[in-house]
Amino acid sequence: MHDDQIPVLTGQPAPDTVLATLARHGAALLRDGGWRRETFVRLGDALMTPLPYDGAFHDERDVVGDDPTTTTVTRGTRGMPLHREASYAPGSPDLLTFLCERPAADGGGTTLCDGVALLAALPEPVREQFEQMEITWESRMSTAAWQRMFGTTDRSVAQGALRRWEPYLRPWESIHVDFTDEAMTIGFGTRCTPPTVFGTVPAFCNSLFISRPRDDEYRDRRLRVRTPAGTAVDDDLVATAAAAAADLTVAVPWQAGDVLVVDNSRYLHGRQAFQDTGRAVLVRMGMLDRAVAA
Repeated sequence: MHDDQIPVLTGQPAPDTVLATLARHGAALLRDGGWRRETFVRLGDALMTPLPYDGAFHDERDVVGDDPTTTTVTRGTRGMPLHREASYAPGSPDLLTFLCERPAADGGGTTLCDGVALLAALPEPVREQFEQMEITWESRMSTAAWQRMFGTTDRSVAQGALRRWEPYLRPWESIHVDFTDEAMTIGFGTRCTPPTVFGTVPAFCNSLFISRPRDDEYRDRRLRVRTPAGTAVDDDLVATAAAAAADLTVAVPWQAGDVLVVDNSRYLHGRQAFQDTGRAVLVRMGMLDRAVAA
C-alpha cells in the first residue's frame, strides 16, 4: 500500500478548494495546517450538513463533549475491512471528515480504496454483474430491541417511524419492514454500485467486504446482505472484488493535526490494526448540498 496517492493540501485551505479536490479525486488529506477540534468542526460545518450520531442500532462510538455530530471512530484496536459508511441503511452520509489528535505508535492507519477505480479494474464480466446487481441489507432486531429503539410496543407505530424515510430515499433505494413473534426485520434495498455524489459515476462502494456472504448468519446477529430474491450474494464475485481492492488500497499514516476528508459515495475506507490505545481520531459525517455537487 502507498500513502502518496491521496491529494495532500497544506495549511488550512478554503472549503471550496477542499470540495473541488473531492469532486476530482474523491478524497483529500489536509496536512501542516495546525488543525484542532474547533477548526475541524468549522471546516465540517462549511462542507456539509453534519449528522448527529445515533447509536441505537450500532453503539460503537463515543460522542465528544456535548456535540452529537462529533464522535470517536469505532472503539477498539482491531483492523477493519474496507466499507462504505452506513451503506446498509437509508441516509448514508455523503462526506466523512476525520481529525487525528494523536496517531498510534504502531499502525492504525486509515485505509482507502477508490470505488470508481476498483469497478474499472474488475474483469468485464464481473464488472457487468456488479453494475446490474441490487442488494438488500437486512437488519434484524429482537422485540425488546425495537421496542426500546422506537419507544413503543405498537408494531404499526414502529413501522410508521421507518416509513418516514421513504420520501428521502434515492431513486435506487427501497425499504420494507417485516415482523415475527420474536423480531423485526428491516430490509434496505440499494444498488451494489450506486452513483457518486460528484458526477454520478458508478462506483463499487458498499459494505460487502465487511459482511461477506459466506453463510446465512446475521453479522453480529443483526445484519446480513441478500439479493432481492433472498439468496446470498455470490462469494466468488466478492472475493474477486476484494483481491482487486487489495491492489488499489492506500494507507494514510496519521500525523497529529491531520484532517482527512472522504467522499463516502466513492471511497471505501477501513483501518489497520494497532496496539497503542492512546490513538485518538475523531470523525464527523454529513450530507452535501446537492446544488454544490451538481
